[in-house]
Amino acid sequence: MVVSRGSSSVEQVAIGTATLVVALLGYIMLPQLDDTLAPAVGAAVALVLGMGAFLVARAHPSFGALGRGYVWTLWVAPVAWFAASAALLRLTGGGTGLAVAALATALLGIILAAQQRELQLAAGTRRGAEFLVSLAVFVSAFALFGLLYEQRALGWPVALAAAALAAVLATVPLRRAAVDEQRTALYAALVGLVVGQVAWALTYWTATAIVGGAFLLLLFYVLVGISEAVLDRSFGRRVLLEYGVVGACGLVLIVGAGPWHV
Repeated sequence: MVVSRGSSSVEQVAIGTATLVVALLGYIMLPQLDDTLAPAVGAAVALVLGMGAFLVARAHPSFGALGRGYVWTLWVAPVAWFAASAALLRLTGGGTGLAVAALATALLGIILAAQQRELQLAAGTRRGAEFLVSLAVFVSAFALFGLLYEQRALGWPVALAAAALAAVLATVPLRRAAVDEQRTALYAALVGLVVGQVAWALTYWTATAIVGGAFLLLLFYVLVGISEAVLDRSFGRRVLLEYGVVGACGLVLIVGAGPWHV
């Protein structure tokens, strides 16, 4: 059966709207739930968001041309954004306000729209959409790494969670390289392995959550950037110098922000 572009657009809008409504309800409800119920409700909302992001993309005419590595990661950016923002709103109590919940939902809508924009533009003309999706991933990573670092007293489970988080989030910027999904998964796993090892080492240090999160974000950003350059065969002296300078400057700023105590 052939689906017209008009009916496809209507389907995308309907699924996208339903997904955002669920997200809005999640943002409103989660800060009001106790610690035993909130994780289950948050996971259920995240599951719906992931399915919604996939179904919205599936209604796009270009969906059939996507590689499996791209299809399997369509849920990552929106779910990561929801998890990070919902956790922060619950932590600060800001999610009880409708305006704050609506703002978080609107930003989620922009991420979904940018991801759809990636599908309808040629590779050389979708840089803006790719930037927005990657920005959402890095901002989410910063928040989630900070929240994990705050639980550093738990030891190795925090490092394991940081490794899994980094590996999953890395698939979004790495999926754009024109390579098979096995290589993409391998490099994402390597990023997660390094971040997890460093996160484990950081559990023996005392710093604020924002400093720990910033350190892990900086490492994640540099590793993802280098991995992406290797995968698309653009790695060279310029890339190494660029990320070396960014890493060194970021490290100086983070260490200077302290406090770092053994």
